[in-house]
Order: sequence, then structure tokens, then C-alpha cells
Amino acid sequence: MNQKNRFYFVLGLMSILSFAFSFSSNTVKKISMLMVARSNKNGKTATIKSEIAYQVAGGRMVSHFTQPNNQYIINNAKGEVSIYDPAKNTVIQQVNYIFSTETTQFYYFLNNQKSDLGLRNMGFTNKATKFEKNLIISTWIAPAKLSKSIRSVELVHNGGNPIYTKYIDGEGKVMKKVYYYNFQKVGDIEFPLAVTQIDFFTAKDSVITKTSYTDVKINEAINNELLNFTIPLNAKALK
Repeated sequence: MNQKNRFYFVLGLMSILSFAFSFSSNTVKKISMLMVARSNKNGKTATIKSEIAYQVAGGRMVSHFTQPNNQYIINNAKGEVSIYDPAKNTVIQQVNYIFSTETTQFYYFLNNQKSDLGLRNMGFTNKATKFEKNLIISTWIAPAKLSKSIRSVELVHNGGNPIYTKYIDGEGKVMKKVYYYNFQKVGDIEFPLAVTQIDFFTAKDSVITKTSYTDVKINEAINNELLNFTIPLNAKALK
């Protein structure tokens, strides 16, 4: 995989996995944890490992990937993103709001949007809500600007926690399912230490990604060395 493709691959992964810091909290100002993600496609498994640190103020997130490659990804609320390769001392930088931490579940939960995972702010409208035992099941319709790629989202809560989302594409087919589980108390918030995501490309082609988080730390106990990591000034910029 070349540097440019790796850039978009890792950013896509970050978008998928960033729920790790999805919480609504008054006491948690900084958080860090270890992540292991295993993706399976056609019987082949790929493993990705990283340590992630996130700061509420400014939305700065630093991820140090150690497998399959040693690299750092830094992004923030403004959509400024950098990918640094220590071995080659190279960096790829872009500014695009789609890379902002405000477009991830990090931001949605931190700003008390756990009830809709930010769907309302993205222009989705709540079409229906129903109750089944302890579950709250809501259906959200995509805005016109997104309707060609996504038609609707089904969101399921158990109590106050989202436990499942299903995404329907523009043709009415299931494109993605996400399961959140193993919720644990950290500070004054609850969030899942495990997630399973299934991406459907065709009826017979899908990728299953299972992610787990360990060694969760908050505030003064986090890895500040990682959170404060800066890219060397002499790093060669790639386009």
C-alpha cells in the first residue's frame, strides 16, 4: 500500500473506530487507551494496533499506530490532519472538515448528543420511534444532499446507551451495521470497550471489524507524552 492510499485507509479506520471516545462528560478532560482492531474478509484477518489520546479542549487526537506500520495520525476539530512516518521522516497534511473530530462520535457524545449520535446535526430527520421491551428504536431519514449514498439510519438504544446502528444506502440495501457493547464506567461516563462493525459491499462481499479497548486512563493519568507529540520540523512533506 503506497503512502497516499495508506492515508485514506487509516483515516477511514479512524472514522470507524473513533467511537472509543464517545461520551458526555463534565469530569473527563483527557482520555487515552490502547486499541486492537481485527478485520476479516474472505477468511483473511488483518490486525491493527494503536494507542490513542484525546483532549476535549480543541478536539486534539493523536494516534500512534504500531501495527501493521509505525506511524502517527494527528487531527483536531478544525479538520487539520497529519500522518507522520517516523522511519521515512515524511508527513502528509491536509485540511478538510471531513477529517475534523467534530464529525466523529467523539464530538457527538462529548456534546451530549448520545441520543442521536449527531444525526440531527448532519441533517437527518427522525421519522419514527418505537419501543420494544427495554429498547428504543428510532429511524432517521438522510437529507437530500446525502440521499444518493445513504437513505436512512436505524439507531437502537438500551436505556441511554446506543447499542446498534444500521445504515441503508440509496438503493435501499444494508451498507453497514455497528454493534456497541461491553460498556464500562470511566469517570462520570459510560462507553463501550468493544465494537463490531460489518461493512457490506455486495450481498456476498463484506468486511467484519472487531475492535477492543484496554488500559483506559483519564485526565492526569493519561499518556501526555503521546498527546503532546509533535512532528519534527525537518520531516519531508509529501503530496
